[in-house]
Amino acid sequence: MRARDEQMRAQDEQMRARDEQMRAQGEQIKAQGEQVKAYAGHMRDLVRAIQMSGLQISLPVPDLPTPSTSEPLCPTDT
Repeated sequence: MRARDEQMRAQDEQMRARDEQMRAQGEQIKAQGEQVKAYAGHMRDLVRAIQMSGLQISLPVPDLPTPSTSEPLCPTDT
């Protein structure tokens, strides 16, 4: 009986530790969500400012391989 009580206490402690860990992770996720919201707000403000200024920004063209001449550029309709 005593061993069973000790086992139950140990399990209870493990459950409490897991609960605390989950609570801490929940708080961390919430904080990260707030950071993402703030970042999105900053990006939105930057885009709006660029649009209002009339500034034209050229983005670099990705270095894509030239398509093979033996393959059609577009798939054929079936």
